[in-house]
This record gives sequence, structure tokens and C-alpha cells, in this order.
Amino acid sequence: MEKLVSRNAHNVKAAGSNPAPATNKQSKQYPSMEETKILELDIADAIIDRPKGFSIGHRHFYLYPMTLGKMYLTQRVVENMEIDTAILQSLPFGEALRLVKTKREDCAMLIAYHSLKTKQEVLNNRTVTTRKNFFAKEMEDGDMASMVIMCLAWDNTAKFMHHLKIDAEIERMQKVMAVKDNKNTYNFGGVSIYGSVIDNACERYGWTYDYVVWEISYTNLQLMLKDGIKSVFLSDEEAKRCHVPKDGQVLDGNNIETMQEVIEGMDWS
Repeated sequence: MEKLVSRNAHNVKAAGSNPAPATNKQSKQYPSMEETKILELDIADAIIDRPKGFSIGHRHFYLYPMTLGKMYLTQRVVENMEIDTAILQSLPFGEALRLVKTKREDCAMLIAYHSLKTKQEVLNNRTVTTRKNFFAKEMEDGDMASMVIMCLAWDNTAKFMHHLKIDAEIERMQKVMAVKDNKNTYNFGGVSIYGSVIDNACERYGWTYDYVVWEISYTNLQLMLKDGIKSVFLSDEEAKRCHVPKDGQVLDGNNIETMQEVIEGMDWS
């Protein structure tokens, strides 16, 4: 199989070896410049929904960004694969290769789902089965293992949130909310993905159900919901108890110069 030359393919191949452990706590806590550059490129790819391409012979395919709908479809396949998560974290390529040899049909099905884009395609049993059978027959074990790793490692939401400081802003808001007197406020709903994600996105952005479930990538959906601009009003008494500084920076998305500075500030080299 001929894969496109990309950082993702390089990372997958590197995962087959035994990486040296971090030498100290600081190296784990603070990413290197190379890691930061790769992360910012990954964020850019997520924003533009850039798929990852690969070829088998003269046929070309893409691994498309995961949507909420495809998450539920692939979850059943992943559960059936009986993955050893401990080994997957320490020796990803070795565990992926074991899965290819023992669960080849499931591995091919996982890749097939990731290589189909629309709701119509992924819910068409004939389309999915034809794609799965082709991958199972034509892919070499090592290439399929690399694709399996890429399919299993699609979710970088937590890394993106940390790099963009969204998680820190959420923590800051929680501290503000902790001093607010909500004893007479009752909240209902949001106990499942229907309310916390789907209804939330449909109401906030005016999107259709199908768009939220099948079209926007789950990574972008999560980041938009987490980083949505929110305001919390505190009374004078509550403000006295709040020790969180008012230093949160809100980017003006309508200001072209501000957005240009954000884009230029990322490492694209």
C-alpha cells in the first residue's frame, strides 16, 4: 500500500518501535517545539476538516474526520475487536498487528467506516461491505495495522483544548460559578448526549439534527461547545468572594486583523 507522505503516516510508522521514555517530569509536562508545531498543524487540519489520504494500488482513499454518528457505528466494531488498551498504549503497532491477525474483518470494517464520508454511505450496508472486503483482501498486515492505529487515535480534543487554553478557561469559569448564589436555581436536562450535545448545538447554532450527528466533525463540535462565549453576572457580594482575575481574553472573530494575528501566530513551518 502506498500512503501519502504526511506527518500522520510518519507518526504511525514511528509507533511501531519502542519510543524512549521521557527523561524527566518537565519533558512530559512541556511539549517540545516539534511537538507543538505538529499539534498546531493538527489543529489547522481539524478546523478545515482535512482528511488523511492513502492508496492501495491505483485506488485512492481518505480517512475522514469522525462525526458523532460514525462514533456510534465504530464503537460497536471497536468493542468486538477486544483491544488490550494497556498494550495499545505501550506498543501500539504490536497490538494493532495482533488485531489484524486475529480480527482482520473487524479491522477492515473499522477502516471502511473511517473511509466513508456521508450518512448515506456509512448506512449503506452494500457500500460498507464492499469497501471492507476490498481492504481485507488487498491490504498488507503492516499497512492495515498502521491504518488501525490512525483510526483508533483520531480524538485529539483534550490535547487541542489544553494547547488552546480552553480547559484553563473552563476551570476559571467554574471558580467564578462556585461563588455564585444559585440556591434558587434549578437546572433540568442535559443528562445524556441528546441534551448536552445535540440539542445544545441545534439550539445555539440553528443546525439540523442530521448536521450535528453526521456532518460536522465531533472534534470541531466539542471545541465549539466548550469554547462558546459565556458571561456570568455576580452581585457585589459575590464579587467580593471571587478571587478570579478578570483577565480572560475574548477574540473578536469579526475583526480581520485579530484573526490574521491568530493564524500567523501558529507554527506552519
